[in-house]
Amino acid sequence: MVRAVALLASILMSSGVAAADPRVAIVPGIAVNLDTARVDALSQDLAEALSQELEVEAVGGLEVRRLLPAEGLPPDCVTTPACTAEVGKRTKATQLLFIVMVDSGAGGTIQVDSTWVEPGKNQTVSRPAIDLTSASEAKAKFAGSAHLLLPDAKVRQKAITGGGGIGVRTKMTPATPRHFTLASTVTAVGTAVALGTWIGFGVSTISAYDKCQGNVPACTDGDMQSIRTRALVADISSGIAAGAAIATVVLYVTSAKEPHVIVEPTSQGAAISWLGRF
Repeated sequence: MVRAVALLASILMSSGVAAADPRVAIVPGIAVNLDTARVDALSQDLAEALSQELEVEAVGGLEVRRLLPAEGLPPDCVTTPACTAEVGKRTKATQLLFIVMVDSGAGGTIQVDSTWVEPGKNQTVSRPAIDLTSASEAKAKFAGSAHLLLPDAKVRQKAITGGGGIGVRTKMTPATPRHFTLASTVTAVGTAVALGTWIGFGVSTISAYDKCQGNVPACTDGDMQSIRTRALVADISSGIAAGAAIATVVLYVTSAKEPHVIVEPTSQGAAISWLGRF
């Protein structure tokens, strides 16, 4: 009984907390035929594109450079866990993108190579190169390659502008398999408690009844009343256990949800959603 109450209290006290977007720092590395200002500008464009396309908080450009050592980073920093851990600490980032930019001199084409790193861990993954032929296309190219650079990040839902200047967002919610919700967990605990009460009082009733039957003259009216009371409690407990068990099954079976589309106006208006198979 005590364990059941403790479990129930733990469930009621626990609550989900929405996790913040991962913070990704764009870390400038080797630059060939490009000055610092140009590298920082492109790094800032990359950070803005990542934040626009994915559910991440990306920082780059001067914001990151001013947090790095004035003498710069060692060339092997990207492969040195201690160095990447220090960069992560300075930038307060959970993920790093080390970038190498090379201006080939062929019509102003710039190749941007990047390596993904989780700070402090020996995990580095090279990402596909991005070729820029002009400054004006940088953000578009970066936006188109965002998911290739950070494949584990969720795609950010974008607003769609409708008539009258009212914007809406659409997103598909994931399917939810059958699971124990808070309500079904509570009813399951209730089932266990009621079942235990039923068994305890049932055994006690049978024992007391057998004792009276074995010595009828010594069995008083009070003893018979006690037997009837125990039997009544056992019967009530069995009914509660059965009801709670049925409720648990129903709540568990109906806990699954199909994917559905949600439309949320970005200005005044109520959110609209509809269900559907896809």
